[in-house]
Amino acid sequence: MNIQKSNFSMRIWWKLAGLAGVAGVFALVAAPVAARFYPRYALFQPSAYSSYPYRSFKSSIADTLSKEAKFANLVDELKEAGLLDTLKQSGPFTIFAPTDDAFNALPEDIFRRYSQPENRKKVLQYHVVSGHVTPDRVDSGAIATVEGNAVKIAIAPDGTVKLNDANGKHPSIVTQNGVIIEVDRVLLPPDF
Repeated sequence: MNIQKSNFSMRIWWKLAGLAGVAGVFALVAAPVAARFYPRYALFQPSAYSSYPYRSFKSSIADTLSKEAKFANLVDELKEAGLLDTLKQSGPFTIFAPTDDAFNALPEDIFRRYSQPENRKKVLQYHVVSGHVTPDRVDSGAIATVEGNAVKIAIAPDGTVKLNDANGKHPSIVTQNGVIIEVDRVLLPPDF
């Protein structure tokens, strides 16, 4: 009788160990998928937890961009257009900030047109929104910019935020006078 009880106990333990193994594999596979999901407004209204990685409440948008190497081209372009000082003011502003790779990916003919002073300022103003982006503005499908035209916004089922053809990168950077949202393309106004 002891042998039968012992075999029965061993089978139960092996089944529990197998079940725990399956649960562990499921958790390892599901964690990266769950980590990619962000609530639809999280890109525009980032977490207020002090441990959140990209917080710079003591710096302005301009100062924060200047400290990040991946925004070197954007900072130079904002200086050239005379807009960098505006982004040091009280705000609040939301800026869709193209990385250096985004500027480098511009086709030659577009970059030539962009390089004209009046076009540079127009394109860069198209990346700036006056105020914080609220859920109402996100739900409307478009966000009005300082330039005057609206940026189309769409939320993919996986939580990715599309701004025109660019992807917004989570998490956004909170500053003293607004929010910086990294984008992987330079946004061009519809009439550019």
